Amino acid sequence: MKQITLISLMLLCCIFTSQAQQKSTATGNVENSVKVKLSASPTFKLPYHLEILTSGEKDTQRREVVNGLTVKGSIISAAVSSVSSLSGGAGSGAASASYAATGRVAPGGIKITILQKETGDEESTTTDANGNFSLTLKHDTLHTIYVNGTEYGQIKLMKTKHDTAKNSINNVR
Repeated sequence: MKQITLISLMLLCCIFTSQAQQKSTATGNVENSVKVKLSASPTFKLPYHLEILTSGEKDTQRREVVNGLTVKGSIISAAVSSVSSLSGGAGSGAASASYAATGRVAPGGIKITILQKETGDEESTTTDANGNFSLTLKHDTLHTIYVNGTEYGQIKLMKTKHDTAKNSINNVR
């Protein structure tokens, strides 16, 4: 009797979890909650770093995995070695204040392109004043990120899969 009650309870929990996942995916809320500094390719020489929201997982080649087809992130400048390097130029007061407050300068107006050559899946945008961007692509596969036309690195996009109650119970066993 206790086993039947436990299985019934697990089934109900799985059904509610599955419904919640379906609702969150339908509204576009995909669980990409880990902000990761993406590794730049060795040929990337621009003074920027790219941070994206990921699932926290990596594929077999150690590339970051993004659940869903929307990539959100930000471009930040490379760490400035000291505030004194920002002084001396016109308008450096604002840059120094920004660096002092955050430890970095947020660049706006940077072009971000994400491309998958084989499928022709490509989207571009320009970062906002805070360096943030968001792009929605069409295919869930390996994509290359370009910053101002220079290859930065690669990410793996994966459509979110829903666990059914049956699969969830089988995973518990």
